[in-house]
Amino acid sequence: MRKRGQAGGSAAATLIGIITLLIVFYILFLPPAERESLLQEEQQGVTPGLIPEGGEIIFKGAPGKLSYVGQTEFDHILPNILLSEERQAKVLGESTPLTITKGWFTHDYKNVSFYLSDLETVDNVYLSFQAPVRRGRLKVIFNGVPVLESTINVQNPQPIPIPKGLLKSNNNVEFQVWGFGLIFSRKYDLADIKIIGEITDIKKQQAANAFSVPDKEYENMESGYFGFYPICDQNSVGVLEITLNNKIIFSGVPVCESPARQDIFKQDLLSGKNTLGFKLSSGVARIEQMKIKTFVMPTKGYSDFFFIKPELYTAVAAGKAHAVLEMEMVDDGQEKEAETNINGRLDVFTQKDPKYVRDISDVVRDGNNFIGIMPATNLNVISLTVRVE
Repeated sequence: MRKRGQAGGSAAATLIGIITLLIVFYILFLPPAERESLLQEEQQGVTPGLIPEGGEIIFKGAPGKLSYVGQTEFDHILPNILLSEERQAKVLGESTPLTITKGWFTHDYKNVSFYLSDLETVDNVYLSFQAPVRRGRLKVIFNGVPVLESTINVQNPQPIPIPKGLLKSNNNVEFQVWGFGLIFSRKYDLADIKIIGEITDIKKQQAANAFSVPDKEYENMESGYFGFYPICDQNSVGVLEITLNNKIIFSGVPVCESPARQDIFKQDLLSGKNTLGFKLSSGVARIEQMKIKTFVMPTKGYSDFFFIKPELYTAVAAGKAHAVLEMEMVDDGQEKEAETNINGRLDVFTQKDPKYVRDISDVVRDGNNFIGIMPATNLNVISLTVRVE
């Protein structure tokens, strides 16, 4: 029995040895590529068929429009302006000589009419005339309101002031004579009749400056201000009004010989042409050192995270697979420049081609990974993909 058991054990050992020898010879006679793949699979523990045909997408994003801002501050320097209040005496209305009379039962009164086109610019209005013949009491009615009722004793009486509140676009001056005479009727001969006033030249009290804000600056604007330096006489200068695109941004008496600053906001500006308007109510002011300064947001890139499963990372680390970053941009024919960032490893590209591909096998990590894009030109990124293939 002992001999029979020893013989059985020896046969089994021989059979195992023969099988092992056959496996070794099988491996040795395989083509080198298949033999290396088989050994690596055994060593690394990679499961065949882990990665589907065409690769496995592990991240997909749509960054969209990425704007590049080369600088964060912009200065728009404007030329100096001079605002001044200038008034000039002007004849607003006049008449040929006329005669007014009043008898016991009759009277002959006269009217003089004139038109004013801009009431706001008229001040200090007076009525003047000569009276070579003077009998009775003269009454002057301006737009229905008496402004004089008196006996005139001299040929050249003092001019009659007309309150500004009585002025209208269409004005009427009526001359009447009152009183009674036993022998002669009441009578006035009036000559050189004039209505004189001071007209303000508003063109010299107003000015405007234009400047342009590029689209990129406007889109990324955070804040800004308008700075200026008024040179004037504090005792005589009036109210200064400053408008930006017809919106009032400053209204008040300026502090002469002192720098001034007024905040402006994005909604005050326009992309493209903008207009600053100035208006001074009275006095003289020179506005110097004018500047619109804007502050814009720095270039904002795109960033996100993606995850690699352990088995995929093992395949990439072993060289059995590749991790690839692919970016598709709008084909606008323009030069495209940006910096891609994978886990702190940077790559800069400059190209016109709308597709960018980067092998990132040597920079990916097991688990979470960082991905970023920092544009150096304006980019429109349709899609951003990371896949293992």
